[in-house]
Amino acid sequence: MKPIIKKILIWGMIATALLAIFAFIADIFIMPWYVKSEEVKVPNVVGMSKEQASDLLSDNNLNVITEGPRYSEEFPIDHIIYQKPEAGSIVKVNRRVYIVVSGGIPITKMPNVLNRTLRDAKNTIERLGFEIAEITQVKSEEPANTVIEQYPKEGGSLKKGTRVELKVSVGPNIGMVRVPDLLGLSFKEAETILASNSLIIGKITYQDSRNLLPNTVVAQFPAKNSLINTGETVDLFITKNQN
Repeated sequence: MKPIIKKILIWGMIATALLAIFAFIADIFIMPWYVKSEEVKVPNVVGMSKEQASDLLSDNNLNVITEGPRYSEEFPIDHIIYQKPEAGSIVKVNRRVYIVVSGGIPITKMPNVLNRTLRDAKNTIERLGFEIAEITQVKSEEPANTVIEQYPKEGGSLKKGTRVELKVSVGPNIGMVRVPDLLGLSFKEAETILASNSLIIGKITYQDSRNLLPNTVVAQFPAKNSLINTGETVDLFITKNQN
């Protein structure tokens, strides 16, 4: 055990001597150099463009470390939103200064809100960071409270805060009715159905047909499902008798 203990003591003495030598060098040479190193006041680069900030910091003998980008609603893209050390700090020359660059306002794709209820459309639009600019109510064949138009349209890449315009159906006028489908019916059947919907037969146009029975409806105007006022007429195109 004695040789081992002797070796440990010798290595311990060597390590102690090396530390003492390093401390002496640091005290005589390194610390005085560091203490006497030139100091500089960190300039304010927040709000500057990335290029301007880098040039200014370099001119003040500071090393620039760029981080980001990070989305920001306050600062334009490629402008500085944060720096460390802060402006006015006194630091040694060649000190690292970290700057964070703005990525601008977040970009999001406009969703499709057509045929949704107004409430559902508003929730979707506002959840994505857009704003409702205007809601216009219009008469339409679509059910009441249904979005029938939107601007901007679906798919566009938009900034957060973009204002969206909506047109919302209030439904058809009171006293309006949808035109029934009369195609393929006989003239008498068409007349009966129109009367049950408070509509009247208008102009009748006869057409030749070798495949259909006489007095069969082959076309109509307005088309089926069109909204018209009760009491209005529906024009019919029917096959004529073959002589």
